[in-house]
Formats: sequence, structure tokens, C-alpha cells
Amino acid sequence: EDSTGKTGRSSLIIDVGPPNSAPTCGITAPVNGAAGPQNELVSFEGTVADVDIPSNQLTVTWSSDKDAELGTSTPSTAGAGLFSYADLSVNTHTITMTVTDEVGEACTDFISYTVGTAPEIAIDAPIDGETYAEGSTLDFMATVSDAQDQPDAIALDWALNGSTISNQAALSNGVAQFTDATLTYGSYTLLVTATDSDGLTAADQL
Repeated sequence: EDSTGKTGRSSLIIDVGPPNSAPTCGITAPVNGAAGPQNELVSFEGTVADVDIPSNQLTVTWSSDKDAELGTSTPSTAGAGLFSYADLSVNTHTITMTVTDEVGEACTDFISYTVGTAPEIAIDAPIDGETYAEGSTLDFMATVSDAQDQPDAIALDWALNGSTISNQAALSNGVAQFTDATLTYGSYTLLVTATDSDGLTAADQL
């Protein structure tokens, strides 16, 4: 009302809701402590929920303590979130999923994920396709290396036709060697599998 008694009116409706609830969240894949090779596409999965708004209105941010923010994703209305990334550096990362609602309340969850380089393995003996006399002593030899682990820290599995015959590891020079004179007449496939400290593997066969 002004000084002459004239009035003007305006109105609005104010809704007062209950106190805001923070969203809930959890990373479901990969499992905590998992590892993968460099440049591999990693699919991070999580679940989100909020009692106040639909799940697809939440903001999901993914980050690494080593590589900073990785990107964002939009969850489905059912609360499923998926984020894929292939450029993690070689390191052990703490991957954090941060879920934020419309008023800034947040939920976080995190896992440890290691990016490494797989070992390299090459069978040097016996010779691929060579024929040997039954009962003769055969030399089994392989060379192994890894950009992160010492050769003698890499686990080796020597298998003939699917059955392990030895777990002979390499020396510090990368050479693993043993002999066997018990093979009977027949044809064999030798598969040597190398596993490093991150659980990454490589194999060679003849």
C-alpha cells in the first residue's frame, strides 16, 4: 500500500519439505584390489539411490588419487551407474565415485585398482615340433621378464596337455630351467604361464 492508499498484491506458494536426505552409493565393479593391464578399457560400475529425487537426477563423478578427475556419468532411473575409462596411468589408484544430489549433499565410495604391465614369457626349450627319443632327458627352459617385477618374483606354471608338471621359477637373470626324463611315448603340448605380483598373466606354448 502506498501513501495514497492504493494497494497491489502478489502471492506465491511455498512448499516446505522434510530435511534433505543424502544419496546412497556403492561401487560394485571392479572388486576392490583388482588389477588390469595398461591401456585396457576398465568398466566401473556402481549403484546409487536418493529418497528425495529420481536416481537419474543425481550427478556421478569418478576420480583417481593419481590421475585426478576421470569424468562423469548419468545413472539410470533404476540406480545403475556405468563409467568406462582406458587411460589410467601405471600405478595403484584409489578410484572414488562421488554422487551429488540437487542441493549438494554427497555420497562417496572408493576401491583400490592397480594398472600394471603384464609379464613376457618365451619358451626356449624343448624345440617346437621336435621329436625326442622316449626316456631321454629333456631340457625345459624359458625366459621371463616384467617391467615392474623382478624375474624371480614371477610365478610360473609349466603344464603338459593341461596338467602341471612344474612350478620352476626363473632366477634373477630371467631364465627358468629344469630337466625331465619321465615322458612316455606320445605328442605333448607345453604351456607355460607367467603371473606377476598384480595377477597379470602371459603365456607361451609349443
